[in-house]
Amino acid sequence: MTPRPGRVRVLGIALLLTAVFDVLALLVFLRGTPVFFAAFMFVGQGLFVIAVLLLLGAVLADLRAKQLL
Repeated sequence: MTPRPGRVRVLGIALLLTAVFDVLALLVFLRGTPVFFAAFMFVGQGLFVIAVLLLLGAVLADLRAKQLL
């Protein structure tokens, strides 16, 4: 079994962080309690920013690996 490249692992982590962000957003949408809203605002926004940065890094690494950048 061949190991996955680092850019694939980074992409998987970005997808996982985005899924956690979506779950927090769904909780705020369904039950708008102050606890869920505070968790979404403090944790969710940071997770989304990290996920976007990881996605950008994975895309750039893939473009460099294929010598398109």
